[in-house]
Amino acid sequence: MNREVKLVILDIDGIMTDGKKYYGIDGMPFAKTYCDKDFTAIKRMRASGVSVCFLSGDERVNKAMAKNRNIDFYSARGKNKADFLPEFSKKYNASKEEMVYIGDDLFDIPIMKEVKYSFCPSDSPDAVKNECIVLNREGGQNLVAYLYDWLKHANLISDCTLEDIERLDKNEKF
Repeated sequence: MNREVKLVILDIDGIMTDGKKYYGIDGMPFAKTYCDKDFTAIKRMRASGVSVCFLSGDERVNKAMAKNRNIDFYSARGKNKADFLPEFSKKYNASKEEMVYIGDDLFDIPIMKEVKYSFCPSDSPDAVKNECIVLNREGGQNLVAYLYDWLKHANLISDCTLEDIERLDKNEKF
């Protein structure tokens, strides 16, 4: 079993969404669209033994979605995302060399410089693209599914079967 990667850390907006938010008359975001195939990719990662967590600045919509999906959520609002790495290392028993991060914005650059494997979508700013591997997908367009396949083909994670995913579905809320 090839498993060089133990933890995948996902930014959400611009990764699992196209980065657009819908705002109410109170000026607060109330809805976004997520790519459902990316949730299946997260299941595949977890069924393969890879931990997955979210690291996002949106505590309103994204935090509720993460809770509903039983995925660990960390709020990066006003914080340097790289400062979470010691906590992640301890909780997930993963070194920086065993972590993957995917993000799309300038706030993601500090953590990208710290982990061994960092990625961004093709519609990221050039400053972000210069710090990581650019995936041939825009945010919200099956990007996490594309990342899963990239990691699998690079032999950094193991593949899983449909039975593995079904077993995961039976044993935990997702």
